[in-house]
Amino acid sequence: MILLDTAYVSPLLAETLIEKKVKVLDIQQQLILNHKSQAEQNLEKVFQQEDLIIMNSEEAVQILNEYYAESYLTKTVNLFKNKFAFRKRLAESYPDFFFLETTSVELGQLDLSSLPYPIIFKPTVGYSSVGVYRVENAQEFQRIIEMMEWSENDSKDVLGSDSFIIESYIEGQEFAIDLFFDENNEPVVLNLFARMFKDEKDMSDRIYYTSKQVLQNYLAPITEYLQGLGEFFNLRKMPLHIELRMDDEGTIVPIEVNPLRFAGAGTTELGSFAYGVNSYDYFFEQKKPDWADLINAMDNRIYSFTCAEFEGEIKVDDEFVIHHELLQQQFHHILEYRHIPHGQGATFAVIFFSSESLAQNDHILTLDFMEFVEKKEYLHVNN
Repeated sequence: MILLDTAYVSPLLAETLIEKKVKVLDIQQQLILNHKSQAEQNLEKVFQQEDLIIMNSEEAVQILNEYYAESYLTKTVNLFKNKFAFRKRLAESYPDFFFLETTSVELGQLDLSSLPYPIIFKPTVGYSSVGVYRVENAQEFQRIIEMMEWSENDSKDVLGSDSFIIESYIEGQEFAIDLFFDENNEPVVLNLFARMFKDEKDMSDRIYYTSKQVLQNYLAPITEYLQGLGEFFNLRKMPLHIELRMDDEGTIVPIEVNPLRFAGAGTTELGSFAYGVNSYDYFFEQKKPDWADLINAMDNRIYSFTCAEFEGEIKVDDEFVIHHELLQQQFHHILEYRHIPHGQGATFAVIFFSSESLAQNDHILTLDFMEFVEKKEYLHVNN
């Protein structure tokens, strides 16, 4: 079963759900769809009977807490979503890793000069890169705190949570992995994406990429690490999107674990372009990719994903002209360009593309996507 946020459903996901006849729970309507026993809408009973559960949005977690709160599955989901609780559980494995939880009130009472900079400051519960800062020193942290106190957006999205985690900055190359654990609690990796950032301060989700070289160099050690994670948490038949970093010595430290979902905004589908793996199909069928054959069949191109987003305060009733054709000209080889309707969030386009080198990705990282957005201004005249 999939807990489906219908605000955005990618074409590939929609096709897969229809082809596989997957039971769908529309989380907005709280209604079971695409299932012959639609008359049965007792969600507590439905969850108890389901063996495989996945979602395509963080919004679905509240449905689990309402109808399936006492299950091991939901308790594990909540553990992963609480970044402080997650760090606390892993503390013995990373004794030198600094982290603490604080509130908006306690921030003003912290001795900022005593923190082991550089640090990461972020909401205890959150998603994507919303409200995440890399902080270099006490003076910079003080400016961030003051900015958040005066910023309406941050007050709503970040300070409104009233709980934050301060933790060590994790050095190394960052990766995003889509996987599930099978019935024997073995990790089944479906995607392995490297991430690129414009600079050390960039915390955005702008570029994910993969290639034959990425898989050859990192698939084996990351899979071995995930094996231990499964043993530690008991993740049988659970799909996950995991972000982690690996340093030059091969030490792996998890950044966060996003339970019951794959990479959002269609990002997970980059694997279907690069090596032919439809992550949803593999999960519902509980299939394992033959990575040796898949890697051997790959070309030497780099396969990448980016999402073009609005910046600043965007209202649902704002009207824009988006120059998609000009944005498309920034890419050498587009695999798929998806227009995202206004009102579905900050993203207005999702782009899958390939290139001969990382130079194309470097260029996309420097783009100001708002240069391709023109806001309509109307003059209202009183009669």
